[in-house]
Amino acid sequence: MRLYGKFSKFIVIAVFLGFIVWAIREGKFSPLWSNAQTLFLGKREPKLTFIDYKFKEIIRKDVAQKVLATGTVSLKTGAEVKIGARISGQLDNLMVKIGDIVKAGDTIATIEHEDLLARVAQFSADLKEEAVRLAKVKQEGPLEINRLKASLEERNVQIILAEKMLLRNQSLKNNGIVSEATVDQTDERLMVLNAQIKLAKEEIKLANARSQNDILLQEVKVEKALANIREQKTQLSYATITAPIDGVVAFVSTQEGETVVASMSAPTFVTLIDLKKVEVTAYVDETDIGKIKEKQKANFTVDAFPKIFFDAVIREIRPKAVIKDNVVNYEVMLDISKKNIALLRPEMTANIIVTTGTHHNVLVIPRGAVKRSGKKSFAVIKESANISEKAIELGWRDGDMQEVTSGLSEEDEVGILIKTKNKKRGRRRR
Repeated sequence: MRLYGKFSKFIVIAVFLGFIVWAIREGKFSPLWSNAQTLFLGKREPKLTFIDYKFKEIIRKDVAQKVLATGTVSLKTGAEVKIGARISGQLDNLMVKIGDIVKAGDTIATIEHEDLLARVAQFSADLKEEAVRLAKVKQEGPLEINRLKASLEERNVQIILAEKMLLRNQSLKNNGIVSEATVDQTDERLMVLNAQIKLAKEEIKLANARSQNDILLQEVKVEKALANIREQKTQLSYATITAPIDGVVAFVSTQEGETVVASMSAPTFVTLIDLKKVEVTAYVDETDIGKIKEKQKANFTVDAFPKIFFDAVIREIRPKAVIKDNVVNYEVMLDISKKNIALLRPEMTANIIVTTGTHHNVLVIPRGAVKRSGKKSFAVIKESANISEKAIELGWRDGDMQEVTSGLSEEDEVGILIKTKNKKRGRRRR
């Protein structure tokens, strides 16, 4: 009986020990052991080995310092034009609708203009009438002058004859053939002819002056009639409204059949926008504005085309601050490169990256390889068969790459911790 009892105890102990060994192999006591270690020895970090890291070589490349900002795509000054009417009347025909693309000079709309056509015809007739009168004055003036010159020539012939008669009568008087009265009559005739010649010369001068003045006066009347018809044709041209620029119809405010009244201001028919004349207004935080300079290169994306980067250059930094959500920002204006500019629309949200500087050919490592402890930075490097942490100093950060200014060399390889997901075991329901 004693032997049987001892054998039973041995079997129980063996089964118990076997259960313990099985539990240890299955990890049943790992949580208890970990809790006991934490309770008595404190929490200990697990020691990492080669298999916990993925090692990469250190490379050299250019690192850019960048400023991130948000903004909007906006129209430049002059890119939006409101087209209106300069005369009053009923809108006869509206030839565009919202979204239409128009070229400079294309007809947008027409206003009733029958009265203007009638006035143009009337002033055209007035112009022709004044032109005929001018031709008449130019033709009749020289004719009158020629008539007066012919009369002067006739008197010159008469005075020659009168001088001869005077000499003859004076000779006959000396011979006693004619009387003194006859000589006096001949002398009087000569004096009258001289007076008539002087008058004829003055009449010729007067006729010349009168002809020139009549011509000038009539030319002025012709110019006035021409100015009147030009004015009426200009008014008539206002009845046809054309596009002053290339663009897209963004807004239509007047419909066919409506009457417009052009008084102090021209009523707007259509609003055109030139989508090629757009810019970006970036809002840069006050902490970054000191890094921004004119002519710096930038690129941006918009939500509509997140995979397309648009190139731009800083044109202007505006001095006045803009406060949004209690944050001080400054407006920075960017000129956009023509490439892909047709894809942009006003008021699109822009995500901007401004390159403020570049470090050329510097050592860089992946950001995932940087470990921090307080204000110090470390990197895990491979040393023969071991791994170790090495203190490093950092420079600029460019995307997923980090500049290293000291602590590493090109021969080193830095380790990036491999992330593993711990599977949580769910509790079984009893």
